[in-house]
Amino acid sequence: MSPLPFPTQRLRVYDLVREVGIDVGPWADFDGEHPASNPKFCYNWAFFDTVRRLVVICLWHSETEQDTSGHFQRRNYREIAAAKHRWKPSQCKRAGQMDTALQFAKKRSLQINVIVLVGSRREDSSDESSSKVEQRCLDPEPWHVAEYHDDGACVLRRGPPPLAIPPSETFTADEIAIAGTFAEGSVVETSGKTRERSKLLSDLARAHFAKQSPDGRLHCAVCEWAPPPLLQLTGPIVEIHHALGISQYPADGRVLTFEEAIQHLTPLCPNCHRIAHAKPDGGTFTQAELRVAISTG
Repeated sequence: MSPLPFPTQRLRVYDLVREVGIDVGPWADFDGEHPASNPKFCYNWAFFDTVRRLVVICLWHSETEQDTSGHFQRRNYREIAAAKHRWKPSQCKRAGQMDTALQFAKKRSLQINVIVLVGSRREDSSDESSSKVEQRCLDPEPWHVAEYHDDGACVLRRGPPPLAIPPSETFTADEIAIAGTFAEGSVVETSGKTRERSKLLSDLARAHFAKQSPDGRLHCAVCEWAPPPLLQLTGPIVEIHHALGISQYPADGRVLTFEEAIQHLTPLCPNCHRIAHAKPDGGTFTQAELRVAISTG
């Protein structure tokens, strides 16, 4: 991995964000002459695109620590966002946006693009002076959210997120071992409450079942259908059915190893998967029941 860059130029946030792929069209929607100077965006600490799954954040070079695994930062932006009596409203808002961006990246195991800053860093909320950026540049290496805790405390680490592998690729036994355990069924707050499935677990299960198939393709366990090889797919069609209903988990979820989780996972085509959840009593069909239901029409 390349050394952490020390900026020597004051490159514009507008240009660096655009270089990553974030749409900067909205920056032009203001009365000023230069979009790059739009105060609605140019002072932000984080930028993200939920559709293209892109995340860009700004980090101070001086706040970076190093251990045997590389460079990292320990931060808690949610704490800043909540301390409205200590920080300016604009800073609380930017900290909240940063926290949202980090949660978005963590939940989806996304890599983070980092704009490295050097300059006069405001130390804390009691410091009346403003932070002043003197130089900035884009780190050529990705970062990721290595840890994110319930109180907002997090560890940002330089390097790609573990197992950041497209679902179309296979996973080795070592990669499954590295993944360790999978958090399933925890309640997460949105506009209401929902339960979250582990996308990583589903991707590993697809790779596991495809590897067991004679032709290396992922087949439905009931009707044996598989996507024709001639298709150009941007994502999986055969889905992973969870025989253990997610509502059966406790509110804080349950931690499972891959060996434990795979026992109640089954690959199903979209048709069979929908039928599996259409049992009259509100439960789900077993594989044997599903075969009977399909064969009897």
